[in-house]
Amino acid sequence: MGKIKMIGGACSDFNRSYIANVSVVEKNSRIYFNTFLLRTLDTGVTMDLGFLISLQKSMDYHSIFQYSLNMCSILSLKKISMFKRWFSTFFEAGNFPRYCPVHPDHYYLQDYNYNTLLIPTFLYAGHYKVTFNMTQYKDKRKTRDFVIACAFYVEIK
Repeated sequence: MGKIKMIGGACSDFNRSYIANVSVVEKNSRIYFNTFLLRTLDTGVTMDLGFLISLQKSMDYHSIFQYSLNMCSILSLKKISMFKRWFSTFFEAGNFPRYCPVHPDHYYLQDYNYNTLLIPTFLYAGHYKVTFNMTQYKDKRKTRDFVIACAFYVEIK
């Protein structure tokens, strides 16, 4: 298993009708995350996850994989997938609910060791940008509300 080194990251773009505040701090290979959810997230909350790689000596990132995940379905599955395994590591370091709906509250990760994440074999050593864009379907799945966008820059050694 490779080692992850966080280079930078933020969740600076969020919908203020869903979220009141977001803070992300990385220190000594640990993440501290705090947010205040103002509205319930339920069936139809999706996470668009992107993996981008930086080619050697370049500041440009190129998309290598993208996934769109129905978060309520992932959490309710009995079968363990790579994504469910990732999300389940958050439960040990925070107070995120294990099932939908996600009610308004203060949610956090404290002292989360991101090197416990299973690194997929398709991610070899290099510099990556990992993006998370969360949306909530509304109007019987005709439109989506933007909730939050995060981007993290990491090196896998």
